[in-house]
Amino acid sequence: MAMICARHGIDLQSVQPMDFDLRNQELALCLARQDVPYPIDREKASAYFEAAKAGLPFDVGTLSDEAVDLGSFRNAQHYNRYTREEHLSWACLIAEQQKTKHRYACQEYLDGESIFEIGGSVIPDFYLLNARIYQQTSWQLATVSMIIPAELFFTCHSRRFFPVTTFMRAIEQDYLQEPDIGHDVAGHVATFTIPAVAHVMRNHGVARNLIYEERDRRLERATSEEARQCIQKRADELLLYAERIYWFTVEFGLVMQQGQVRAFGAGILSSPGETVFSVNSPKPTRLLIDPSLDTDLLRLATTDYLISEFQKTYFVMERFDLLETITPERIVATANLASKLPHFSWRDIAPGDRVLNVGESAISTNEKYLRLMSNQLCDDCLTRASIRNLRLIVHGLDPSIDLQTTWRGPIAAIPEGLIAWFRDEDASHRFLQATKPLSF
Repeated sequence: MAMICARHGIDLQSVQPMDFDLRNQELALCLARQDVPYPIDREKASAYFEAAKAGLPFDVGTLSDEAVDLGSFRNAQHYNRYTREEHLSWACLIAEQQKTKHRYACQEYLDGESIFEIGGSVIPDFYLLNARIYQQTSWQLATVSMIIPAELFFTCHSRRFFPVTTFMRAIEQDYLQEPDIGHDVAGHVATFTIPAVAHVMRNHGVARNLIYEERDRRLERATSEEARQCIQKRADELLLYAERIYWFTVEFGLVMQQGQVRAFGAGILSSPGETVFSVNSPKPTRLLIDPSLDTDLLRLATTDYLISEFQKTYFVMERFDLLETITPERIVATANLASKLPHFSWRDIAPGDRVLNVGESAISTNEKYLRLMSNQLCDDCLTRASIRNLRLIVHGLDPSIDLQTTWRGPIAAIPEGLIAWFRDEDASHRFLQATKPLSF
């Protein structure tokens, strides 16, 4: 442990959480505060404190009139069960995050971190953290056991709950696919204080409600099991496109500040390695976007990605306030249009893209199809986008959509010979095992 601490500049003696009584004393002082944007109702504060004092593990925040049913994904933070190694893992990650955040994060994010005192050398107690979050933003935490379905994830958002896991990654592990406390807390919590980001998060929750309310209306009129399955599949598909807008903004968003690219996405800033990679590396592509423009919002919704490695393309917003234009209604409308269009992979550069940096793995829109044909695909994202697009073309694009005017420039036509080849291969069921994206 001493060698690990030395590598990260950590005092091993500081990796020691406060005892139970001291944590409750601090919680009592926090709950009583009135000099905050959202003071806590005294009756709710009293019940909340009694639960903490009784030693009940934290599961879902109870400081508002809202509630959320997590079902089988419900979890709880048993704070006293964390080992010293897990606290040390937190301390190491925070030490490395702080080095990169203060160099590459946007100012709004850093201001948010200072409010919540994200840092230190021990894992935060969710009772205290949840109270502080509510007082500053009116959001709360809801502990989950694993990655949860997108429908539940955005249901939580619609009620201002943010799902958080309770496990901590291994010591000195920088990147992992499944979110842990290092991502959920040290990555996301500061973003709640940025009004534009908080609005986008909530708006995705409202968009989810709009999509599934329409689903429920259609299900009431359905007359067969086949029809019901199609209606459910359609709602899930629309939410997938909404997820992509969220992914490329809240999770992996970049923004221009004073002529420089800066990070605000929680997925970026929770990984010291990807923080540097997203802003400084020549390897990824960076595209400038204005989400108030329908074409740019559609570009996000139609861009597929993977969660298994650093992103191949990042979208850089011109400025923060443009996030305010991503309303629930626009999210739903964009998702509906995206469902009718060919999609891009995370490596594609499309005509009309405002390119800040061409990444080393960038490809033209047609290259993914040629790789599919020659068995030279390099990742599941290209496979998925290629098969989906070719199937869409084979079965006929919506004739009401003019692809030449949907984007800023015309997309190169796919060679007829390639389409004919795919029609035969797909008919032989070659592509039945095409991969599917994961939920949050």
